Amino acid sequence: MDEESVLAEAFARVLHEQWKRHRQLSTHGFDEAVLRAIGEDAAGLAVSNLSWHLALGECVTAQSLAAQWHRAAEEIVGEVESGHLVGLVGRHEVFLPLWQFAQPAPGNRLSETVARILEVFRTGLDDLFSPDTVVLWAATPQPELEDQEPRKVLSKVSPEELEWSARVTVARLAQ
Repeated sequence: MDEESVLAEAFARVLHEQWKRHRQLSTHGFDEAVLRAIGEDAAGLAVSNLSWHLALGECVTAQSLAAQWHRAAEEIVGEVESGHLVGLVGRHEVFLPLWQFAQPAPGNRLSETVARILEVFRTGLDDLFSPDTVVLWAATPQPELEDQEPRKVLSKVSPEELEWSARVTVARLAQ
């Protein structure tokens, strides 16, 4: 089964289950155009979620990281929002890509190189800073890195090269 079929099957199954639980919906008599618009919106959301999943790569949730670090999840979320950790704030959870940590598993600290990169984004973008920007930069091939994704070359190129690539991106975004 291809990806689209798996997604459609899961969506149809859950929609059917939810529809049965919320019987009042079927007695309302929704306009067909409204139902189509909502269905199209749901499809757009699913594709958006898949795109962010690709951009994040392998990740850990804020709840899980908080338990490993013996801290409150709110602290982890605060560090993502303030630009001291890389993460994506979703509707129900915050997701943090594993590439940012010093070890393959989250361990107890952020990679020093990633800390430097985050500093570039935070200070260079100031009020325009968003954790999403760093996630997208890391997942996008960068010309300064021979068209490689920063997240894939963190341990292969010098911290200075990565920092330079971040500075170039920040300069473009700040214009």
